[in-house]
Amino acid sequence: MKHLEPSEYPQDFFYHRTSAEIYRPYIESCGNIDTFDIGNAPQYAWKKWLLGNRVHVVKYERTDIEPDIEKLKAEWVKHAMVTWIPYSRSDIPTWWRRLYLTDHFQETSVNELTQDYRSKWNDRARRALKKYEKSGAEVKFVDADTFIAAFRASHVKTWNYKMIKNDYIRNYKRIRSFAPDQVRQWLVYSEGRAVAGLACLDYVDNHSVHFVAFTGTAAYPIQWGTALIDEWFRSSLEKGIKYITFDQLRNPHGPSDQRGYTEFKENFVEHRLSFPKAYFKMF
Repeated sequence: MKHLEPSEYPQDFFYHRTSAEIYRPYIESCGNIDTFDIGNAPQYAWKKWLLGNRVHVVKYERTDIEPDIEKLKAEWVKHAMVTWIPYSRSDIPTWWRRLYLTDHFQETSVNELTQDYRSKWNDRARRALKKYEKSGAEVKFVDADTFIAAFRASHVKTWNYKMIKNDYIRNYKRIRSFAPDQVRQWLVYSEGRAVAGLACLDYVDNHSVHFVAFTGTAAYPIQWGTALIDEWFRSSLEKGIKYITFDQLRNPHGPSDQRGYTEFKENFVEHRLSFPKAYFKMF
């Protein structure tokens, strides 16, 4: 895994939360929020109304397009706090001030799919895949109802797993409802029982993002999650997907509850990207 410098970031890779069409109705359904094009398709930004329609919060995230204040004013945004998280730019105009946010969501990944995608994994992932191949288990593409039922039946011995599981299922159902054909999901079956699952979200024609996953306690010894990742990569390559991303990764100072899933994802990550700087402007 290589931690890229901003100058090395692929310029045809896009952040799903500000480029995927499926996210626009989802964001707008969260209340008092509109999305709008920013002149660099497929990217968009969003604005949230406060105090009626008199004050807005506007966000441009992981884009090198500088927010156009005059355009916002022309669209009846009278007063706003505009935040901007650049993708790879370092030439930020001096009238933008640094916004010191938490570092919770500053790291992500990108893999460019090739036929030899497994060669980019680390040794631990390749060993886990060989272990799965000898286990007699099987990965199957399933419909949404089957995926949800297996997710609900999964069990992990932590005090808050049921609450987290319900949140993930609710989010999966809600986002999928806007474009079901853009979501794919698989289960691993062992001795006729579903023991792990993965869903991905395809976007921008040739991108795919890790959407939601679960691994029950029964799957731990064989690490069947690796088999799901392999099927996601294999089938995405078959579909003509160019970029795969695991979405959020924990940075060295992030919450400890992100450590486990980040360490698992890093077994497969080719490149890591960071977005440590955010800026704001008020008018």
